[in-house]
This record gives sequence, C-alpha cells and structure tokens, in this order.
Amino acid sequence: MLRMLLLCVAGFGLCLGQVLKPGACPEFIPKTDFEVPPYLGKWLEIARFATKDQEGQTCNYAEYSDNGDGTVGVHNAGLEENGTYTEIFGYVETTDVPGALALHLDGVPVVGSYNVLETDYVAYTSVYSCITVIGGFHADQAWVLARHLLTDQELEVALSAFSRWGIEVDRFIFTPQNDCSGLP
Repeated sequence: MLRMLLLCVAGFGLCLGQVLKPGACPEFIPKTDFEVPPYLGKWLEIARFATKDQEGQTCNYAEYSDNGDGTVGVHNAGLEENGTYTEIFGYVETTDVPGALALHLDGVPVVGSYNVLETDYVAYTSVYSCITVIGGFHADQAWVLARHLLTDQELEVALSAFSRWGIEVDRFIFTPQNDCSGLP
C-alpha cells in the first residue's frame, strides 16, 4: 500500500513537472485588493521556480486578455532551447478570494491555482501556486513577471512578496530575456 501511495505521489509530481517537497504548502494570503482590468496585457517572465517542462526556455512571457465573459484569456509563450517558438493557451477565472485565480490551460487536465501575492500592475507581479498532495508532500511553482526588465530595487520588492510568506526565493532561476528575435 505504501509503495502504491509513493508511486501515485511521485507520478503526480512528474505530471506537474515540479519537485515534490515534504510538508504542506506554506500559508499565504493573495493580494486582497487585486483587480483584473489593470492586470491585463503582456508580462515578461523574469524568474521562475525550475520545472522540467520549461527547462532551457528563454524569452517567456504571459499575455492576459479580457474574454468578455468574466474570464481572462491566457497566452503563455517563449522559445525552446533550440530556438523553436512554443505556446499554450487557456483562461483564468476569479474565485471568491481576491487575487486567487483558477487557471485552465488547454490540454492540462488539472485546474491550477494562480495566486497573485503582490503586484503594482505597472512594473512587477509576484505569482505563486502550491498544491498539497497525498502523503504529506506539496508541489509549488512561482513566477516573477514584469512589464519591462526590472531594476534591482523592483526585483527586490517583487521577491519580498514571497519571502514574507516563507517561500524560498533562492529557488528562483532567472529567465533570459535577450535575443528574443524568434518571437512573433
């Protein structure tokens, strides 16, 4: 039974492309005064927690648009290590908790969580996702997105949104945003 449980937990982590860590997700509160309209538009991926499905990618960005039906269109794109353009589409919908959005990506059977911990809407946003899985483990993902390349001070503010909840900022890897000529 324990072996089957461990295989299920490991398989879940592999499906997510994330590393399983012992313990539950850290407690956090998304941005309580989050608003969708000023959040719309293009955001460059500045940093992220490493995942297998994004290994070697560069020039990543997310673009959010109003679908006109209460949901927000999602378009994530970037360049693979070999220079091939990659993209995925989906949508997010608001929940009863401000700043906590439900993420639906095409071809991904699991609804993800997209929690805006902090944003100033014009320079940076700090986004976190975490799910506790059976067996006392959790899988998490985090992103620092920005409207432009961040100054050191802006990056420090964005990272502080994670550290105040005990989320390890030393796990971030930075996404190269130079030589992005292969993007449409």
